[in-house]
Amino acid sequence: MADIFDEANEYEFETVTMTEEDGTEVEFSIIDNVACGGERYLLVVETELMDDEETEALILKETSINTDDVTYELVEDDAEFDRVAELFAQKGEDYDVEIN
Repeated sequence: MADIFDEANEYEFETVTMTEEDGTEVEFSIIDNVACGGERYLLVVETELMDDEETEALILKETSINTDDVTYELVEDDAEFDRVAELFAQKGEDYDVEIN
């Protein structure tokens, strides 16, 4: 993933803001997106950690769309995560995906 981070200042990434259970808001930069099985997924990195070459990306699943808001959830199912991570790995030209 280092290549995209080296050039992060040259690009402007779309962002999503997630609210944690304690009410804290965290901003994520969208690195890529992919559709799979009628669902849309985002590959995101916490915006304030974009310069960290060792930062871990998360996969978010779009769960609902309202007129003003889109709701995303973390992909927690292992099989779904592996399937979608593989799609990002195949697609990623500007980043590397390592599945742990």
